[in-house]
Amino acid sequence: MAITEKTIRASNQWVKITRDSNVRTFTFARGYSGATTAHDVTTLSFKWVPNWKDAIEHAEQKIATYA
Repeated sequence: MAITEKTIRASNQWVKITRDSNVRTFTFARGYSGATTAHDVTTLSFKWVPNWKDAIEHAEQKIATYA
């Protein structure tokens, strides 16, 4: 399976993490509770975010930055 996804939720926002092992990237889509579309989308290579642990930490930092 080439693409896997996880969603991190906070009280007023969410970050959907998509891992694409074929392209070797993680994509982070941040949105607000109640909204179905993302407000901010960032794609980082495995060089900068090598695994799920780091990806989840990055998502939590994105949420904390805009809290």
